[in-house]
Amino acid sequence: MSDLEPIAMDRTQLRHLEDAREMWERYEFFLTLQEKFRGAMGWKTVGPHEYLTTYFTNPTTGKKQMGSLGRRSPETEKKKTDFDLGRAEVDKAAAKMKLELEPLIRVGRALRIGRLEPIASDVLRELARHELFDEKLLVIGSAAMHLFEASAGALLPRSLFAEGDLDLLSSAESRQEAMEELLPVIQRADKSFVLHAASRSIRNDHGFRVHLHTRRSLLKSIDQLDGTSEEQLSVLHSLLDLEPVSAVAIARDGVLVGMTGMDPRAFALTKYALATLDPDRDGAATRMAKDQAYAVGRLVVRFGTRPFEEDHLAAFPAFAESIETGDPEVAGVIGAASATPAPLMKRA
Repeated sequence: MSDLEPIAMDRTQLRHLEDAREMWERYEFFLTLQEKFRGAMGWKTVGPHEYLTTYFTNPTTGKKQMGSLGRRSPETEKKKTDFDLGRAEVDKAAAKMKLELEPLIRVGRALRIGRLEPIASDVLRELARHELFDEKLLVIGSAAMHLFEASAGALLPRSLFAEGDLDLLSSAESRQEAMEELLPVIQRADKSFVLHAASRSIRNDHGFRVHLHTRRSLLKSIDQLDGTSEEQLSVLHSLLDLEPVSAVAIARDGVLVGMTGMDPRAFALTKYALATLDPDRDGAATRMAKDQAYAVGRLVVRFGTRPFEEDHLAAFPAFAESIETGDPEVAGVIGAASATPAPLMKRA
């Protein structure tokens, strides 16, 4: 058996994931509700009148900020009463949620099924709190493999998980727009995160990087691959339109994190194409991308609920053969052997 072969989780691990999924449904609702009741409300006297004022602490600067909601009236009095009642309910729910989460987190750590870095899970939870996933954001890159494990109920080899960064696909028109829009949210996880122009990423004091990609930038990378056929380009483009996958993953510290990311079939074939057709990749990056592509491909074949389409695999026969035979080295052999026969139609 290949050392890149995914391994099925045992019953205890699968049960924990199911418990985590059920808890996350309530936890995610609580996170968004908690955001709505952030800060406090009070009356402020200005001259002869009282005004309803909101107070909250800016998570980035640590400074208190305030805003007026209008002069005292039956409407503003009701607004304050509703807020105070809602805030009390949120505080009560927070205490209950903490008690329920603690044993689940301990079990998650003990089972060792979570390998996502805590800072990455902190960022992802803040994005979930602001309801930014699905339409606006998807997890891509190596971090998405944690999502695929949780979705499939199987574990990928530890050696495949790169650390130190998180790749997100944004619906924004440009990377700059995406970074500026998401920076305040990401700083809620760690206020040391800042825009890093040199690497075109968001980076914190410990060097952890959040890379923002857009559909346009991803398609540009695909279109610049060397020697792709029209068939391959068509498949790679279509893969980006596959329905996203959602699951509840477990971070290394046992904490739950809901994730929504690109379809694992899109991940595997895009990684394979970038590994074999991107002239700018070095040897180490190429090998890692190939291994990730193979392992996730095998995960889809053995444990996935959505199989590869026939046209997906027909466009990349070496990849298809490797995941069907369970031998990652086959891709290299077939790739070399198929270089001489009549190639697929090339781009003009």
